[in-house]
Amino acid sequence: MKIFVVASHSGGHILPAVAFCQGLKDKDESVSIKFITTDGRVEREIIKDKFDTVFLKKKRISLLTAYNLLGLFFQARSLIKKFKPDFIAGFGGYLSVPFIMCANFLGIPNFIHEQNVRLGLANRLLSGFADKIIFSFPNTRISDRIKNKSLFLGLPLRKELKRIGRQEARRYFGLDEKCFTILVIGGSQGSYKINTQILEFLKDKGVCGIQTIHLAGYFKYEHFEREYGNLNVRHKLFAFLDRMDCAFSAADLVISRAGANTIAELVAMQAPAILVPYPYAKLHQLDNARFLVDRGAAVLIEDKLLDKRILKELIINFKDNPDKLERMSQALSSIKLSDARNKMAELTWGMANANN
Repeated sequence: MKIFVVASHSGGHILPAVAFCQGLKDKDESVSIKFITTDGRVEREIIKDKFDTVFLKKKRISLLTAYNLLGLFFQARSLIKKFKPDFIAGFGGYLSVPFIMCANFLGIPNFIHEQNVRLGLANRLLSGFADKIIFSFPNTRISDRIKNKSLFLGLPLRKELKRIGRQEARRYFGLDEKCFTILVIGGSQGSYKINTQILEFLKDKGVCGIQTIHLAGYFKYEHFEREYGNLNVRHKLFAFLDRMDCAFSAADLVISRAGANTIAELVAMQAPAILVPYPYAKLHQLDNARFLVDRGAAVLIEDKLLDKRILKELIINFKDNPDKLERMSQALSSIKLSDARNKMAELTWGMANANN
């Protein structure tokens, strides 16, 4: 069986697509996967040499540059004609649009996967063309128009994301095994706001007994590297990190944006978090964050309110009251995750075989 997996631009789209591919390979090692994504540093870091990958040049998509999308339709049609896939899976981002639409026109079975509580622009556009729409959250609002082809299967996570011993994880990073540890995540693109405010907090002379694992992203990475060099704080700084199992396992507390993939990882790893949703993109991260906050499994800070004062207040409170972190971990453990990786692989096989 030949399958196209399309995911573009950010880790939030690409990481679940990678996990889905793992599920396909677990079901049948002989499956032929063509992974189609945009050509960027984050995409190449995540994909590396895992799959047979087509990297397409990034395009600016807007009403003024509609010709870029038209060009992608020709590229999609050419790739489909050349490789003749039996199934096409779209994981969001503008790149899914031409491939899923072509699948619809050519009668190729397909689905789209929505990572967030609220449908993104590309998936809203594609909802009328896709054979199936898969949701990550049980509280996603579904219109009557697409209810009959909508499925809640969850968000597929990479199979290597499993909790290990805290001391072992800290030894992996060369950190103090007994020190209060904060994992800072700004998403695959990095968050300048979170990065700068964490550093401002760490500069406070009243802060002690804290170490960080900081995923700063590529944007201004060298600047943050220099800033850390001026601090007397034990830390490990990364632009990108593959071993998220170690990072979550080492941390007492996570400070992060609220992308859907991060939310699912926090639940899987039972990692208490302070969430700072990205304030744009129609506030979909705010909806994601509330999924945990409403269950007592995370704390929310609006981006506009984030500063070193509120960070200090919350972090020190958690550090001095580990029972609060334990209650959040228990709340996370009560959230049941669907085995999305394998369920989506089963669905793919069923849909593809039904078409043969």
